Amino acid sequence: MKTLIFNGSPRKNGNTAVVMQEFMKNLDGEHKMVDAYGCNIKACTDCGYCRENEGCSQQDDMQKVYAYIQECDCILIASPLFFTELSGQLLAVCSRLQTYYCARRLRKEVPIMKEKTGGVLLVGGGNNS
Repeated sequence: MKTLIFNGSPRKNGNTAVVMQEFMKNLDGEHKMVDAYGCNIKACTDCGYCRENEGCSQQDDMQKVYAYIQECDCILIASPLFFTELSGQLLAVCSRLQTYYCARRLRKEVPIMKEKTGGVLLVGGGNNS
């Protein structure tokens, strides 16, 4: 089994990282992690390229993520919650998944042939106020 993990935590040893490490201990097969705060992936600029074309006009590390999305079996989104939202950098990375929406809804294509299972790991914290 191949798993793609989107890590939205800005802290390498924070609560999200601890929970993710426990999750990965029980994970069968290989996994790849996209560290939203450490990768070279820019946010979607709404250029319109994906409305008529496969993929994205921006050439960065997201090209590798697109390739792994095609072959993986499972996708996990892991993030701390900031003001009841995913982390800002993870939202920026996820904005680049717009190409799949455009493929399905606008171009009437099936962008991902292999079905996936998925999960969301959200971590809250604070001072209990």
